Amino acid sequence: MRFQYFYPVLAAGFVLALFSSLAVAKTPEQIFEQVSPSVVVVDIFDSKDEFIGQGSGVVIGAGQVITNCHVAKRGKSRQVRQSGKTFSATMQYSDPSRDLCQLNVPDLRAPSVVLGTAKKLKVGQRVYAIGAPEDLELTLSEGLISSLRPHEGSDYIQTSAAISLGSSGGGLFDDQGQLIGITTFYHAEGQNLNFALPVDWIGELPKRAQGTPVVAKKSGLAWLNRVVALEHKKDWQGMLKLSQQWVKAEPVSADAWFSLGIAHKNLKQHEQAIKAYRSALRIQPEYADAWNNLGNIHNNIKQYEQAIQAYREALRIDPEYASAWNNLGIAYGNFKQYEQAISAFREAVRIEPEKASVWYNLGEAYSRSGQQDKVLEIYQTLRKLDLQIANTYSNVFIVPFAK
Repeated sequence: MRFQYFYPVLAAGFVLALFSSLAVAKTPEQIFEQVSPSVVVVDIFDSKDEFIGQGSGVVIGAGQVITNCHVAKRGKSRQVRQSGKTFSATMQYSDPSRDLCQLNVPDLRAPSVVLGTAKKLKVGQRVYAIGAPEDLELTLSEGLISSLRPHEGSDYIQTSAAISLGSSGGGLFDDQGQLIGITTFYHAEGQNLNFALPVDWIGELPKRAQGTPVVAKKSGLAWLNRVVALEHKKDWQGMLKLSQQWVKAEPVSADAWFSLGIAHKNLKQHEQAIKAYRSALRIQPEYADAWNNLGNIHNNIKQYEQAIQAYREALRIDPEYASAWNNLGIAYGNFKQYEQAISAFREAVRIEPEKASVWYNLGEAYSRSGQQDKVLEIYQTLRKLDLQIANTYSNVFIVPFAK
């Protein structure tokens, strides 16, 4: 009998002290008050000094503003507006392949934002987009992270927080007011999609701007936007076709092969998915997400030893990868190695103690190993996290044993 895990991803922590380490989220009003002085308007002018459009920008250092290249490079000159004042701005660094540009604004006296990271974000996490839509003052929109896609060493962010024309180049902030991304508005496959470039790319900008961009890479982000749009629509055949085109155009792009793997997986073309993920890993051996997804395919087709090996590789690269720990626990459970499954699930809940689905998996592993006292402890934890999941858990692992 296969291990009847509740969800095949996620993870982490142990029983009481559940929320003691979690920072208290700030209110939207507090977030806006904290970071709005660091979000600016970027005005663009043509060769005749006539205004042709605007975008947004974020202050990341003294006289330094980060924005999108599709905003900053649209015209011949640019100015920055903040608190009713206007400042001349010049291009400092430009990385069109990532749509990330940095402006030098020497007279600007505005506070810098606190830089966070996109590498530890979670789908469903609450975020706030702040920018200046056309003809409007700074606005805040609230939403969730709807998807994360690995791309060039970090996670490309899709969010439900509204981003409109003029807001591109603004900031995406977490519930502590830390900058986690630079917002960008994109229209693809008949959809208006809200993305954010990972904040981690900002630190790489000076070095990348000094080199000569590889021509093929200029289209990488555009390919990804189109692929994600099809993924969002669950148009797997369309995603497969586009990913094949991407692979043909950029055969040494690990992200292109990764996207191809996702398409094959969702079409239940398991062998083709394995080949695609293996191709991604030949190009980028330290691609933790590709190892994790490869493990999922092997797990789905009951190749548990190969799945365990793949998850172990993902965890070697990123020991705090909660989803990989959870998936490793599932593979061990399917392999009837319940003590190893328990160890993996406990690592998962250590990292993400709020994930009820993983506590459920841990409780199932305890049940299958005959540790009913631990099963009851997990139930008490689940009641604090999610009553619906707790009730399901009780009906499966507690009620039958109470008769």
